[in-house]
Amino acid sequence: MAALALLALLLPGVLGNEFSVLRSPESVVFRDGKWPIPGDRIPDVAALSMGFSVEEDLSWPGLAVGNLFHRPRATVLVTVKGVDSLGLLKNGVVSYPLENVDLLFFSELQILHDIAALLSRHKHLAKDHSPDLYSLELAGLDEIGKRYGEDSQQFKDASQILTDFLQKFADEMYDLYGGNAVVEVVTVKSFDSPLVRKTRSILQAKQNNNPGNPYNLAYTYNVNYAVVFNIILWIMLGLALAVIIISYGLWNMDPGYDSIIYRMTNQKIRMD
Repeated sequence: MAALALLALLLPGVLGNEFSVLRSPESVVFRDGKWPIPGDRIPDVAALSMGFSVEEDLSWPGLAVGNLFHRPRATVLVTVKGVDSLGLLKNGVVSYPLENVDLLFFSELQILHDIAALLSRHKHLAKDHSPDLYSLELAGLDEIGKRYGEDSQQFKDASQILTDFLQKFADEMYDLYGGNAVVEVVTVKSFDSPLVRKTRSILQAKQNNNPGNPYNLAYTYNVNYAVVFNIILWIMLGLALAVIIISYGLWNMDPGYDSIIYRMTNQKIRMD
């Protein structure tokens, strides 16, 4: 099985990073040169090397066409944080400068890409009878804003990249589920205030006497509350109906004919 091994060496910053190809089959040709590659296009490099198409053309000269009928079946991407170069001088290793990279932001985009790609390859996962829930939290854009400022060009470019990527991700997920999926995005400045719906009684006093429950929220029900409630309710109703029916029968019973005690004693008297 042909496989492709990629290595991205990243440092927080703009330059001083490196993208290296450690191993690749003969069908994938990486040219020897110092052409810089934008960090956000590394997923496109991996996709093109495996024979997949990308939405935006990649004009990077480091990747040649290669053999279109023999593509690798696996791509391994390793990200190393903390160094700008490992000095990989082994024969066959090709390295390129990496520019405009944010590690967390790039990793989050890669995760979105991997989720859609995985479901595309295994479509039966999206067609089973169990509902699926995907909950993702993206914090890379916030880190870029803290590092460069929200008025910086880096933040604006990253916002646009994330917007386009989320729209593409939403379209892919919607199509994978045959149009029967809801894709939602929540944008928050910070998580200082919890995203919880707080209710308040109209009869609540101005000063709450319970400091442990300042919003007068109802207590949390146990998950088995509905089951236990229905069991107790129907047992009580059944017992009440049984008592009423038995009491009615006893009230209208004729002791001379309906009582088994009378029948047995009456037969004994006749025999004597």
